[in-house]
Amino acid sequence: MRPPHFHSRTLAGGLLSVLLLAGASPSEAAATGQMRNPISRIARIFDPQLVKVEDRVSWLDGQLSSFSQHCEHPLKVGLGYRGGRVSKGAPDPFIILDLGRELPVDSIYLVPSQREFLEDSGIFPKRFTLELSNRADFGQRTILFTSGPTVHPSPEGIPVCIKARDKARYVRLTVQEGHYKGTLDLFGLSEFVVISEGEPVSFSATVSASNDLDVPGLWYPAALVDGRTPLGIWQNGGRPDLEPGDAVLVEGEHNTTTWKVDLSSPAALDRIVLYPYQVNRSFEASVFPESFQVFVDDEPAAIHTWTNSLAGASHMTPLVIPTPGRTVRSVRIMATKPWIMGDRKIHALSEIELWSHGRNLAKGLQIQREHGGKSIAVNSLTDGCSSEREIIPVSTWLHQLHERGRIERELSTLRPVHRQLASRSELNATWGSAVLLGLTFLIPVFIVERRRLMSKEQLDQIRKRIASDLHDDIGSNLGSISLIARTARKDLARLHGPEEIAHDLNEVETIARESSLAMRDIVWLLERKQDSIGDLVQRMRETANRLLREIQFTVECESNKTAAKLSLDAKRHLFLFYKEAIHNVLKHSKANKVSIRLWDEDDKLALEITDNGVGLPLNHESRPMSVNKLEDRARVLEGLLQVDSSKEAGTSIRLLVKRSHLTAHPTLS
Repeated sequence: MRPPHFHSRTLAGGLLSVLLLAGASPSEAAATGQMRNPISRIARIFDPQLVKVEDRVSWLDGQLSSFSQHCEHPLKVGLGYRGGRVSKGAPDPFIILDLGRELPVDSIYLVPSQREFLEDSGIFPKRFTLELSNRADFGQRTILFTSGPTVHPSPEGIPVCIKARDKARYVRLTVQEGHYKGTLDLFGLSEFVVISEGEPVSFSATVSASNDLDVPGLWYPAALVDGRTPLGIWQNGGRPDLEPGDAVLVEGEHNTTTWKVDLSSPAALDRIVLYPYQVNRSFEASVFPESFQVFVDDEPAAIHTWTNSLAGASHMTPLVIPTPGRTVRSVRIMATKPWIMGDRKIHALSEIELWSHGRNLAKGLQIQREHGGKSIAVNSLTDGCSSEREIIPVSTWLHQLHERGRIERELSTLRPVHRQLASRSELNATWGSAVLLGLTFLIPVFIVERRRLMSKEQLDQIRKRIASDLHDDIGSNLGSISLIARTARKDLARLHGPEEIAHDLNEVETIARESSLAMRDIVWLLERKQDSIGDLVQRMRETANRLLREIQFTVECESNKTAAKLSLDAKRHLFLFYKEAIHNVLKHSKANKVSIRLWDEDDKLALEITDNGVGLPLNHESRPMSVNKLEDRARVLEGLLQVDSSKEAGTSIRLLVKRSHLTAHPTLS
């Protein structure tokens, strides 16, 4: 089949791509400019308070880069729960979750309902109390949190976390004050998540509430525990070079597609989680069957039937199917009605998870897909990734979003302080320098430096535009070529076409995929914000995840100077040296273990790649082959290259480069 592809781009998608490539906001860019300004550097010497605030801002920015992104995708159905006080003097409204049995509660996350517009403060409760109990009447209870007379600040779409260290069966949220909307004291939530030993135990909970304002299909108590939020898919990090899921083009609306997972032994399932197939990563749309049924073992009756209550609506969120206590050996998901886009009818998913006691039993298993009377083995539905990123546990995802909100609030407070301190210190440093050096010297220096900064800013803008063009235009075209080649190859195999054409299509797909990956590396090399040793190590980990996914490997960074900045050429030659060494491992070593280390050695930075393979092939002079490119990179960096290779001990490649050659070395400029 030919997977869906959009030939036109929406304005929103284009703006999103530009913002992702541009990186920092104007305020962040201004703060970064202040940190790198020479006058600011002088000011830092005489102002320890500025240094302290500046270091804190830099550290918090680094923390944000490792957390999940906060991005709201408006839901069309199952928005959550709304309640309120319908008359003055009426009892406080409440929500009670029955977890089914007594469980240790680690934390509780209250996810705000989606906002109507960006500046909307939402309807998160202003004052509320959260309690635990083992009795349904809460005769004995533990108060986890109460806002008392203090109004809780608006979380701005970020999950609110309440920590706990108690065992309980029942959880109660009582709202003392909501938002006055006409005659209603209104409040609302999107999701009420209870975490026990890292597991979301509220997905199968029974919900009861008072003074609810139900709207069928939109606002109702059960929507609080269905796992669906406006915050999207539980994902973070980069995606390895894997298939984005499984998509099948069907001929008619009544054709079915079945995905079957066979477990090695019977297991008690807690829940089944299905992830949508994202059509295009710059276009906010996803493919999910309009209706499907879930079967277990050989039972003829479905244990769950799902139908999209709003035909054609996209679902940028996982679908959770609770199966508490059900012991099964196999699970079948049968798509009975396709998602329709234009004249195309599609059955598609990006991932299937089967959770039992904190483990995803489906991960890594092969799935059998049946469609049109044919059975095909599929591996892309159990690789641990959605169409875009690596899937992480929902408890980790919620924690990262909560921490992101906390850090962003702290940064919003620190940045104005930093700008004020920097401006004051720069002013003092400027006047002091003028007195010491004299106006006749300082003014020309200031003019030259100003022009240099303006030129540097223009170059940065050009680099961002080039990266944006590569990402949007060439990246989209390469992705389309790869999808078309892969689809044509599958259609050719289904029609029993010539193997030569299938081979050529396979080569087209491979070349397009490799070109796309090389383009991503070029975009990364152009990124000014990612030019530290720590950024290089993170990129090395992502590259190893992609290239060494079938080999056991470790990446260790023992350097204590990861914040040191690299020149553009040093960053490029170090990264290409590393990639060439990894390719040598894949081509020649036949290794099953690879160790990658980065550490400090006196005034040098050391990089070592070691494997347990059969060594590199030797030339007629008994010297290792395939190291010419490594020697060229080492020569440009004026570094020391050491290569030890033997059939018995494998291969060790070590590069030592002086730090002064990695920052502003003349040959690298």
